[in-house]
Amino acid sequence: MKKTIWILLLCFSGWAYSQATTSPSATATPTTGKTNKMPLIVGGVLEAGSGVLANGDHGTGLVRVTPLIGAWLNGLGYLRLGYGLYSYVQEPEDGEKREIDHRDFSAQLGISLGFGPYLQGSYTRAKNLSDAGDVVWDEYGFGLGTFFTLGPKSALVFEIEYRFISEHYDPFENETVSGTRLQMNIGFVVYVY
Repeated sequence: MKKTIWILLLCFSGWAYSQATTSPSATATPTTGKTNKMPLIVGGVLEAGSGVLANGDHGTGLVRVTPLIGAWLNGLGYLRLGYGLYSYVQEPEDGEKREIDHRDFSAQLGISLGFGPYLQGSYTRAKNLSDAGDVVWDEYGFGLGTFFTLGPKSALVFEIEYRFISEHYDPFENETVSGTRLQMNIGFVVYVY
């Protein structure tokens, strides 16, 4: 969690720097009023959902926080790649505590529906690693999203997607897990140049 906070602070400082160094002589675009020299972005996304969660439970809660990098072309679409990691402790009914390291790699592709809303498709490869055994599964999703420009170099993103969680065996709960999740993503992106 500390690493994620540091990455988000780095993104915020990049946004603050971009606000201070924006040249008023840049060529205007319909959405931001300024152009970006490169479509490269950094940022982070908070994912919350209802359905099958990252620890295999069914319910509503925080799924993950994912730092990301990518390319975003206003009016066309984007490609985002993220890698998230965190640890948590699980205490099953038998009383034995287990420390679980969660890792996930995600890729997301969005296609613009004009300036603002976009269709998105996502893929996530997730892992829970522990001494008791490792769990690996895939998640596929599709949905809709939009962004709200905060300045010429930054934006908030809001997305709703439906996720399919592939069937996998969870040695921690001694059961097979699969299902779906309705998920909401709230994020922050900054153009780095």
